[in-house]
Amino acid sequence: MSIRLFLVALLISGPSFADDFWAHRIAKGVDVSYGDNSAQVMDVFTHGQRIGEPDYFEPDTAPRPTLMWIHGGGWVAGDKASQFANVVPYLSRGWNVYNVNYRQGPDTAPLAVDDVMCAYKYITEDLSRRGQNPRDVVVSGASAGGHLSLVVGLLNARGDHPCKAEHPPRAVVNWYGITDIELVDEFLNDTRPDSNYARAWAGSKVSEVSEAYSPIYLISDKTPPIISVHGTDDTVVPYEQGESFHSSLHTPHDLVTLEGGNHSGFTDAQYQEAYRRIFAFLDAH
Repeated sequence: MSIRLFLVALLISGPSFADDFWAHRIAKGVDVSYGDNSAQVMDVFTHGQRIGEPDYFEPDTAPRPTLMWIHGGGWVAGDKASQFANVVPYLSRGWNVYNVNYRQGPDTAPLAVDDVMCAYKYITEDLSRRGQNPRDVVVSGASAGGHLSLVVGLLNARGDHPCKAEHPPRAVVNWYGITDIELVDEFLNDTRPDSNYARAWAGSKVSEVSEAYSPIYLISDKTPPIISVHGTDDTVVPYEQGESFHSSLHTPHDLVTLEGGNHSGFTDAQYQEAYRRIFAFLDAH
């Protein structure tokens, strides 16, 4: 094929860039602290406009939805710095985003739970200070971050915690998160004992931590709307975790089953279908 024909084909079949030049509308605050520990920081992406010197950027005061994103890594690893691709779908739709770090590592359970609860409360209070709507927050994450996003939604809707916020999240978007910690521990002991992140995180307290912080045990009639994405061939967090959890929910929910998908290994079409389902669900709830 000639170069000219290739370019014509690309223009016909490729994406439209008519309204894709939007990055100048975003300001990023790096390592914004929500606690005293060095791990208790977040990156804050705010919509607005470039106004030049001396202030350079003016935040938009128009009401916008907000995403709280929580990275994965089995509660023992991971960092917000690697998560930008996961927040782009929300930024491109005009959302503000808080991308959160938390305390992690072997034998640190349940510090990650405490941190994301306090981070969520900080976010809702920060939104109120900035004239944004603290009720219009969606919490999302992947793997261990999916678990933590579910806990933020569930614990803020019921139960008690020192950092329980005034309002629970509007919804939770869970990407293949752990919903029963003890069952994951048993599964990993059978399939990959040298990579048992649940045991590494909780140590000898697996049963205790699971009983207190497994989403399957935190469901109530106040549970916010939840949509989950899970591949049927996931060997890190088995698909049955999502299936069992959603079969127990009685508030609005949706489980996006990706056939043949593993732990974040999905086709381009599957990712697109997942995001279509996610935003349709959020529009409805």
